[in-house]
Amino acid sequence: MAIQRKSRRTGAKLKYNNLVFNLKTLSLPVGTAALNAMWLINQANIPEVGDIPTIEEFKALTAMSSHLIVVDEGEETAGFIILMREKENYHSLNYKFFTANYDEFLYVDRVAVKDGFRRQGLGKMIYDEVFRLAAEINTDVCCEVNTLPRNDASLAFHAEFGFQEVGVKDYDDHSVVYLKSPVTSN
Repeated sequence: MAIQRKSRRTGAKLKYNNLVFNLKTLSLPVGTAALNAMWLINQANIPEVGDIPTIEEFKALTAMSSHLIVVDEGEETAGFIILMREKENYHSLNYKFFTANYDEFLYVDRVAVKDGFRRQGLGKMIYDEVFRLAAEINTDVCCEVNTLPRNDASLAFHAEFGFQEVGVKDYDDHSVVYLKSPVTSN
């Protein structure tokens, strides 16, 4: 069953506890300051997101992205998401699961929110934009979530967006569940 969503346009604002958050899509290549801010947020969110040891590796990852969305509060980056389309030359085994099983998709490579900005609606704001983009290009949204160590908050969050399990994978040091949420254009 396809999920229909009302969502915000890039440039949307969210007000929470007297803070105003701005959503925007970055153009590639990403500027040094924005790249560094996102990389630091990524590294602070390990193990919920994968470790990217160097800023150069993070830059290469963003260069493969189809969409790079950030949420700012004033001049501070509060969170981001990296999205990819199918057929990228990306080494991630999780991404390869989706390329092996689906012809088209919008893959959530990673989403992270800076400590101090969590539980303020930013994840929903970001995902509303992801589903707007997915509806625009008429494709499903895919991702994986850790089940070992278990990320219950992320599993519950994705369930609210209609994600369904489409596979599992056990690695030496962690396990994931593969999720997909169908989208329809309005």
